Amino acid sequence: MKVILRLVALLALLSVGLSASAAETLDEVIARAKKEGTMTFIAGAQTYGGRKGASEIEAGMAKKFGVTARINFAAGPSMPARAAQIITEARAGQNASSDVFLGAQSHFALLHKNNALLKVNWSQIFPWITKEMEAAPGESVLSHTSINGIVYNSKLIPKDKAPKKYEDLVYPALSPTWEGKMAIPPYYAWLVELSFFWGEEKVKTFARKLVGISAGRLRYNEEERIISGEFNVMANMGGAMEHMWKWQKKAAPLVGLPGSTPPITTFFQLGVPKTAAKPNLAKLFVAFMAAKEGQAIQEKYEFQSSHLVEGTIMANYVRENRLKVQEPKQGLADYLKSEGESLKLQGEIAKILKQ
Repeated sequence: MKVILRLVALLALLSVGLSASAAETLDEVIARAKKEGTMTFIAGAQTYGGRKGASEIEAGMAKKFGVTARINFAAGPSMPARAAQIITEARAGQNASSDVFLGAQSHFALLHKNNALLKVNWSQIFPWITKEMEAAPGESVLSHTSINGIVYNSKLIPKDKAPKKYEDLVYPALSPTWEGKMAIPPYYAWLVELSFFWGEEKVKTFARKLVGISAGRLRYNEEERIISGEFNVMANMGGAMEHMWKWQKKAAPLVGLPGSTPPITTFFQLGVPKTAAKPNLAKLFVAFMAAKEGQAIQEKYEFQSSHLVEGTIMANYVRENRLKVQEPKQGLADYLKSEGESLKLQGEIAKILKQ
């Protein structure tokens, strides 16, 4: 009942927020953006290609919207830290340190709870943005889709003996191939998310078996240690597909695949803080990165894209492999629904991983 009431309140809040911007048009946003001049975007150092990518985004926005603007790009702290800062700034009525926020569903759930985001009728203003792309309706737009999954060295593990799903990693008929050579991540979040599909008990049993046959821990983005042969498989890698595409372009023997159906998916989203100093340029930035032109820049620098934008590498992969990906809205709803309820499971899994 609490979950239902919370979701009803969420819908009511969003509908109120959207009514204020319902009549806003793209021409009006562009006209106001032309007066703003420069916007600030704080993110990870290599996000969207870093400073070099920011220059390409400036040129792309100028071509698409006729707006000459400068993007003041700066590397900043982690996504949770940036989200906390935006909330603090919103409460104090201060200009947001960044005019745009990039984060995953957990961060946007926190920003939504604290009413820290500008309400924008994205799909009405920008015709290429669909309702499905609004992960948090009126608050965020999908930037790119990142699928968690298994990665392995195809020179060390032949295709006929390779795992095809998470369960295979602990299946006795297959696991001797990587027992004592498998790495597992030190994080519990992917296992908590897996419990949304499997249930808590199955996940805890799986985690214990993984620990029992693993050879060590690897952080995400340390896939070179799989390529080098130090380990022959990693039980889970955030952005497994992006890592595979990146290294296969270099002819490295790295294969990635989703570990579950539906796959554990991180929906990276863009939103505008409520106290953004340059809100109209920020809206154009968000809309551009969700368009084909912005997706091409993401693919160029990070092999990332949205499965909801036709023709992207991720959209093609999802279609060709007939993957059933969660709706971005559902990913956010899972975090809102499980708030407080998953804390016990997090603690239990953290203890298992330390064994």
